[in-house]
Amino acid sequence: MATHHSIQPLARDGTAVKVKAKMAPRTKVALVWIPSHVGIPGNEKVDEPAKLALNQEIHDKKQVIWSDLKLKVNTHLEQRWQTDWDTEVDNKLHEIRPNLKERLNYDQRLNRKQETVVSRLRIGRSWFTHEYLLKGEQQPYCTACECPLTVKHILVECADFLLSRQKY
Repeated sequence: MATHHSIQPLARDGTAVKVKAKMAPRTKVALVWIPSHVGIPGNEKVDEPAKLALNQEIHDKKQVIWSDLKLKVNTHLEQRWQTDWDTEVDNKLHEIRPNLKERLNYDQRLNRKQETVVSRLRIGRSWFTHEYLLKGEQQPYCTACECPLTVKHILVECADFLLSRQKY
């Protein structure tokens, strides 16, 4: 912590040293003294109770348990993520997984990798059908139907795979 004139009042009473001692290694915190709202209309009213509070003794010390804090932060972040996700209505993945907290339960026997494969097929993404995008090539066409080669075409539409679809 720098010994900047703005934190000297904190340094005198040892607050800065106490805060630094409790911080994790390599954590950087800047303590900055915020001057009062002198000369700003309306804000001087706010400063009066704040100045009174400075001289009052704090009776209600509350310790925060790390696991409680972590739970609150994670819950808040999950809610914000879900709120952002809810705006993605034209997203193919959003169609199959509107609630981020719920895992897709295709089958309890599927592992994470298998669930990923199924999700990609549901949104129409596979290396076989999208490799051309990464290579900067033209979209491939089905050799049997001369239609654009897509996951939907392979799994649902192509006559060449009709017997395989009926079998499985």
